Amino acid sequence: MRTILLFLILFCVIAMPALSELSDDDLDQIRLIIIDSEKRVKKEIKSEITVTNTKVDGLDTQLRNVETDIVELRGRNIGFSVVKDWIVALCAVTAIIISIVALRKQSPIPPQEDAQKALSQ
Repeated sequence: MRTILLFLILFCVIAMPALSELSDDDLDQIRLIIIDSEKRVKKEIKSEITVTNTKVDGLDTQLRNVETDIVELRGRNIGFSVVKDWIVALCAVTAIIISIVALRKQSPIPPQEDAQKALSQ
């Protein structure tokens, strides 16, 4: 119990100077410290803003490059699809022509003279 009482008295004695009032000089020094720290913080913020702006500008140019690449790829894709469509159409026409020729060779159509002879008999 004595030790607790002694510690309480010791802490009260240590805390006594904290109860004193601040003089005008002390307040001025505190203001100068606060103003100086505010200026330093503002400078740091400005430097961070410039660094961030340069990074954003770099990202912006990269995004523009990506956008132009995407546009080029879309143009190429459209070109390839047009060429593919023409090739498919050409293959279809060729297949039709080949099938017509094959059908004519398979079952020849009698000439009209033979057809008239067949009708008269």
